[in-house]
Amino acid sequence: MMRSLATVVAVGNNELTVSCQQQTSCGSCAAQNSCGTGIVTKAIPGRSHLVKIATQIPAKVGDVVEIGLSERSMLHSAVLVYVLPLLFLVVGAALGQWWFVSISGGSELGVIVTSLVSGGVGLLLARRLAARLEGNLAYKPNLIRVLGSPISADQVINGASKDSD
Repeated sequence: MMRSLATVVAVGNNELTVSCQQQTSCGSCAAQNSCGTGIVTKAIPGRSHLVKIATQIPAKVGDVVEIGLSERSMLHSAVLVYVLPLLFLVVGAALGQWWFVSISGGSELGVIVTSLVSGGVGLLLARRLAARLEGNLAYKPNLIRVLGSPISADQVINGASKDSD
């Protein structure tokens, strides 16, 4: 299960609305200081996403919660969004190559148009299948536990004025 921390922003009837920060893997990469993506990631903060979670566990606005999503549903979503349109694009290019160049003796413009049209069909199919999965509970994050109120910067964490020797 993939886990993430989120902050409760609204509480409804058996439902929490939480805000979680989009995370990137650039923070753990060794080349983050020399990579263009790592530099952009540092300059532009991640997006915040609002997610509604159905739960019976009580929480209040401002609480930090741990949410989770199964790896299986994440992998299915990734295949649906990335692989399916790409597969349609490649098959369309192969069919266009076979039809327009091999049989008709035409130009490569037909291959390009065929691959773009079939890639678009793949995108539309992925969108339709994703809409079907939207109501499926296996593809929605669930609340694992409530961690409580966050520690604010103005609260004293360590009573010592300086580190001990």
